[in-house]
Amino acid sequence: MDAEIIAVGTELLMGELVDSNSAFLASELPKLGMSLKIAVKIGDDINDLVKGIESALTRSDVVITTGGLGPTSDDLTRESIARFFEEKMEIDPKLLNDLEVSFAARGIIMPKTNIKQASLIPSSIPLPNPNGTAPGWFVSKDSKIIIAMPGPPMELIPMWKDHVVDKLTAFSDGISIVTKNIKTFGRSEGELDEVLSHLFGQENPYLGIYSKQDGIHLRAIAKAATYSEAASLISQIEHQIIKTVGASFIWGQDDDTAAEVATNLLHSKNLRLCITESYTGGAVCGLLSESETFDDILVQGLIKTPTTKPILEYQEPNQPCSAFCQADVHLNISPLLLEDPKHRFGTVNFKISSNHETTCISGKYRAGNSRMRQRASNHALIELIRFVKADYK
Repeated sequence: MDAEIIAVGTELLMGELVDSNSAFLASELPKLGMSLKIAVKIGDDINDLVKGIESALTRSDVVITTGGLGPTSDDLTRESIARFFEEKMEIDPKLLNDLEVSFAARGIIMPKTNIKQASLIPSSIPLPNPNGTAPGWFVSKDSKIIIAMPGPPMELIPMWKDHVVDKLTAFSDGISIVTKNIKTFGRSEGELDEVLSHLFGQENPYLGIYSKQDGIHLRAIAKAATYSEAASLISQIEHQIIKTVGASFIWGQDDDTAAEVATNLLHSKNLRLCITESYTGGAVCGLLSESETFDDILVQGLIKTPTTKPILEYQEPNQPCSAFCQADVHLNISPLLLEDPKHRFGTVNFKISSNHETTCISGKYRAGNSRMRQRASNHALIELIRFVKADYK
């Protein structure tokens, strides 16, 4: 099935908001065996929206809209879908009651403008939204599907996972789809493309390659009549990828994050960690803090200045924190070491040590760039994963 995304909102066209929803949905659709053909942004104009929906449905089976489900006069996604299908919007008593209860639970009287959020057309069914006031719509008519979801990602993502995926799966004609996302670090996108060229030409399983903040991801998608057949295809290509790329370059899979893998690995081996950060400025501790086992594995986290330093003035510390630290593993991230103070590029050292082993790895980064610091933070965590796996077998 082919799909298209329409991100709704004049604020998107003005550059006031970044459309992260389309990126999320683009990564989700292949898991359902759906091909994303086009993703567009359309402002809050009902005529433009109707034309956009009409144009999309001439090419594709499924149209997903994001945004425009709020209570204000410029939230026009529902009205646009209703006009396209020539159906009348009516207030659903249950949805209205749910809205009123939601506002009452927060001690707020519901404004009359929110009433329209309880509307449906005959062809639509509501998609629950426990994280906001805007229910979504799932519309199936004339062999076409329109899915309308709210704009805030904290509302859209749970709605997609909890209510949309199962409904779309029912339209997959009995085809079973299995995906696997293999996450690598240390080999370039071009290098992986070359060594895996014999796998990229296959249609089933399909293999895609994507550059991310935490390395290069390899996503395999297999389709078959049964789940076991599709899973077998994935297993075969996964084995070939590991053999070709090398297990040491693969740090995670699917929804793994470097922080989760690192904290879970340390926790499973009953190890405690001390971190000293300069260039990353606390970003590594910030990532680790999102893990459930964070409190169990971290002894302390320190931020040291400066974040940049001439390379000739820097000396790698023997003990990055203190001689009395009770941590089993120490991670020290140096300042950005500049060979020439006039240039913004330099080297960051990642020193990892235990009672019986020390390693130091470096990477090239740039000053004053938050994306670079984020990438360096992931780099540090992936090297930590490698170190623990090798030193605590």
